[in-house]
Amino acid sequence: MKKTIAIILILFILCSAVGCAGRQNGGPLNSDSPQSAETSETASESDTVTSPEPTDNPVAAEALRIAEEHGLSEHDLHGEYDLFIRFAENVEGNSDLGRYKEFMYRIFPVVEAASDYMDYDYFWGRLSDLSFTDGGIESVFAGMYTNVENRVYISSESDPAFSYHVPETVFHALMHFVDFNVDNNTPAMYLYNGKRLQPYELDGMSPEEMDELVLCLDSEFIAEGGAEYFTAKYFSGATRAYFIPSQFMAGFEYIYGEEKLNELFFSRDSGVVMAEVFLDAGYTKEKFYAATETLNYLTNPDNHEAPSDYVAPEDILIDLYEHKLGDGWQTDEGFLYILKAMNGVTGTDFERSERTDFLRGIEFNSWEQYDAFAEKLYRDFTEKPKLDFLPPVPVIRDGRLMLGAFAQWTDADTQKTVRGTLTVSYDFSTEKLISCEKTDMDEIVNMYFG
Repeated sequence: MKKTIAIILILFILCSAVGCAGRQNGGPLNSDSPQSAETSETASESDTVTSPEPTDNPVAAEALRIAEEHGLSEHDLHGEYDLFIRFAENVEGNSDLGRYKEFMYRIFPVVEAASDYMDYDYFWGRLSDLSFTDGGIESVFAGMYTNVENRVYISSESDPAFSYHVPETVFHALMHFVDFNVDNNTPAMYLYNGKRLQPYELDGMSPEEMDELVLCLDSEFIAEGGAEYFTAKYFSGATRAYFIPSQFMAGFEYIYGEEKLNELFFSRDSGVVMAEVFLDAGYTKEKFYAATETLNYLTNPDNHEAPSDYVAPEDILIDLYEHKLGDGWQTDEGFLYILKAMNGVTGTDFERSERTDFLRGIEFNSWEQYDAFAEKLYRDFTEKPKLDFLPPVPVIRDGRLMLGAFAQWTDADTQKTVRGTLTVSYDFSTEKLISCEKTDMDEIVNMYFG
């Protein structure tokens, strides 16, 4: 089960056969800083904080003062002033956070998002006991959270070529910390006639009833795909690992909304939530198992065997879309982008789908086809960014579908190379850029870890 997994590795995964079909830093792109504020806006993680509005509420005033001091905006608090003050008290009281203490404030919006599933008395104890260790991992800029130790390990590798990936590596590890510690209850493991059951509740069941049980072990694609997707959603604006499961999470949110996504990721019964969704959409127990095995394999093929009954992730999302939203997916440009992003550029995984013929017509089947799209996406930029992974990944932020990518570009004012993420809002119908959020990861490294 996800909540009892002791160790989760966050590896620096480059493009692989199952993770990202494409090339690095390739393709002619027309881009860097937008020319017109009417069509786009720029922002970075370090300069989006604005001074809070004055308030007569002393609790709110104190929370906003602390938030501003630690680089959070009023929006980041979502009105949860008491909760934020308690969070800050536990962070400040933990001497084992070391140089990562200040960065801890960045995860508060996620802690607030998990409120419906959080036992805060338990969580505060775990937050007060959390510790960090530099080193203990051989991979370049990898992170590891161990639930048994309640400790985050961060690679001590100092290769400057990868140093700008430290912030999202830490954030990803902390997503596991939040996910694993929402409460200390035993998760349900079975679904029977719509009822969630724990193992002890199976006593006295007949063989016929046992045959109707659906086993709902929490899945790696939820744990890793969710951690990476929430890192992009609440911090980086883009993903660099676990591409297919994180894009599946974007598709899930696109169909079911943020509230259901939060339940899937944060709920103690994540595996049962996923089973309920699949079965409600018409999947048999056997197809639910096959779909889960496929998604786990695509998340980490080293830990999972190739499924004997492969269910294409595109087909899963389409099935869920048709059940929840109807049959309009073939003309839903945002949803179609999520599907094509899962296949990368010139990838062939879509050929395992039951809808191969349709998907072939929307995929990036050639580099020329992708370059034409990228030129439209970045045509309001004056410089050429070099994207680390292609195509840009779907991320839903504040209800908007955005496309994000780790990239390097030239700052228009200083002419220095910036390493970070570009997260754009794009109107697929008019093929115009709406806005762009720019995050300078090197600046964040210097701010928090320099």
